[in-house]
Amino acid sequence: MNMGQRGPSRAIILAAGMGSRLVAEEAFPKPLMPVAGVPLLVRVLRNLQMEGIREAVIITGYRGEQIEQRLLAEPSLVLRLRFVRNHDYQLKNGVSLLKAARYVDRECILSMADHLYSPELVRRIRQFSLPEGHCVLGVDYDVDRCFDIDDATKVRVSGGRIVDIDKSLEQIDCIDTGVFRIGPDFIRELERVREATGDCSLSDGVRAMAQRGKFLVCDIGDARWIDVDTPQALQRAEAMIRVFGDGLGDEPRSSASPVAPEAMEYFAPSWVRAVQPYNEEHFDVAASRDGVARMMSNESPYEPSERVIRAVVEAARHGNVYPTGARGLRERLAGREGFAEDFVTLGSGSTELIDLIIRTFVAPGEEVLLSVPTFSMYEARTRAVGGVPVMVPITDDNAFDVHGIIASITERTKVIFLCAPNNPTGARLDEASVRRILGLGLPTVIDEAYYEFADNPRTLSHVLTEYPNAIVLRTLSKAFGLAGFRLGYAFSHPVVTRLIGRLKLPWNINGVTIAAASAVLDDMAEFDDRMRRLRSGRDYLARELAMVPGLRVLTTDGNFVLVDTHHTGIEPESLVQAMFAEGVLIRSLAVHHAEHSYVRITVGDEEQNRRCVEAMRLVVMRLSLLDGASSAMRVNVHPM
Repeated sequence: MNMGQRGPSRAIILAAGMGSRLVAEEAFPKPLMPVAGVPLLVRVLRNLQMEGIREAVIITGYRGEQIEQRLLAEPSLVLRLRFVRNHDYQLKNGVSLLKAARYVDRECILSMADHLYSPELVRRIRQFSLPEGHCVLGVDYDVDRCFDIDDATKVRVSGGRIVDIDKSLEQIDCIDTGVFRIGPDFIRELERVREATGDCSLSDGVRAMAQRGKFLVCDIGDARWIDVDTPQALQRAEAMIRVFGDGLGDEPRSSASPVAPEAMEYFAPSWVRAVQPYNEEHFDVAASRDGVARMMSNESPYEPSERVIRAVVEAARHGNVYPTGARGLRERLAGREGFAEDFVTLGSGSTELIDLIIRTFVAPGEEVLLSVPTFSMYEARTRAVGGVPVMVPITDDNAFDVHGIIASITERTKVIFLCAPNNPTGARLDEASVRRILGLGLPTVIDEAYYEFADNPRTLSHVLTEYPNAIVLRTLSKAFGLAGFRLGYAFSHPVVTRLIGRLKLPWNINGVTIAAASAVLDDMAEFDDRMRRLRSGRDYLARELAMVPGLRVLTTDGNFVLVDTHHTGIEPESLVQAMFAEGVLIRSLAVHHAEHSYVRITVGDEEQNRRCVEAMRLVVMRLSLLDGASSAMRVNVHPM
């Protein structure tokens, strides 16, 4: 520790604010946000004590006690800690400093708790030759390296003295680093501003002293620093520490020992590290046992037709060349709806299109509105880009809460997802409600993955002619039975199509899939027959399962039925496991944010449906007896 350097030995740290741009959880104070595993404020204090600061006065406000307890328990801090509480932390930062005015009885270093900087920056400011009665601000003349120039505090300088300081300055010379050297004169200026206006910021005090030529600037040179105020800035700060070490030294670190594999985690953005990968275990479970009725993933029970298989075999003969035919497929899909080809984007399943749409419109910290329970990929892909999923629960009668969706919109909302018919509830959204939401002007995705299964299928694709913010998703995985080939498509205004296309990888659809899709569209007689059988199977499942004591069955417009097990006293996971033991695999809906005890059952072929009903009768009777539950409960079918 460099205690021998001349300059102030006391530092004042402002740590009172909420930091809502960085910290989403209200119970978590920004100064304790981990940066590469160490709380931000701990890093600031370590670097100060490395350069001779022996005493730190920390002004806390929001979650102040939590901050104080954490710092007092930190063994790496040997400097003396004092704490001042500011209960008016909603006011400007100058008010926080005035709370500690008694400690500014001599020259001090003043620092923000959320500005990370190297000890070299502190050293330059401590050693700066400062005339009596003056203050100095550490500034960075390399404006281009400022991470977030829009939010940075800009400074205009003349002859080494500050002329003006503000975030909105257009003509600037340098950037405020958030590290000062101040004295009692600065406190007196702030007190005058506070007395006149009732509030004051540090910049107010700087401007007041600058008018008298009393505020100087210290060029920090190449010393590294960053204002850690957003998730993106946090990512950059962690990258700086990985490369330049805890002290943000002059040269990249090297080590004689190999980097630990776990250290690779830190090269990924914080939001990527927080993402949980999709759990595909149910596919492995289904494949682990011969003869299992796959009624868990809304797949078609019917194999591809002979026409599709012939087309696939022929396409495989040309697997040595890049795929062609995507444009023709787009034209064909567009023509079915009366659109031009430039209204269509193809994706490797609609899941790729969901990912593309979110990556096109959503930046870290921005919001995506979801009506839950719904398809889990909307939330998963939002989190993968650092976005914030805002979940609006469906109503008690399993309808979309349109008022709740609209009420949840903020200035950070970027995309709204509407799954209609909804997976897993099967509920539809009427056109008037869709138009009401589209009228807000936000990018709105209408996912029609299941619309063909309705008794009277009605698409909403025609709204594209009126609302360029509408995007309609379709897939060939469900009704057309090509889940293994992975083909989805989106209808959107050509401007949106081009925008999404900027991120879409070329050749994302392989030649075999293009051939299969083209062939299945020629098989409409087979398609119509399969739709008839699947709708009949759905009616059979709903009718027969409704007669199983304790089950509440909700009919849907999809290729599945929704079953509420609450009145049986059987947990959904227990029911899934017991059904699998009988050779039928169904799905619990906990991952979909379903608040009730729901399981979802995909419509199978006639034999699978019969097996499912028989297994359900047996399992519910057995588990209900084990649980002591009554088997004489009233059961109803609830149309949706």
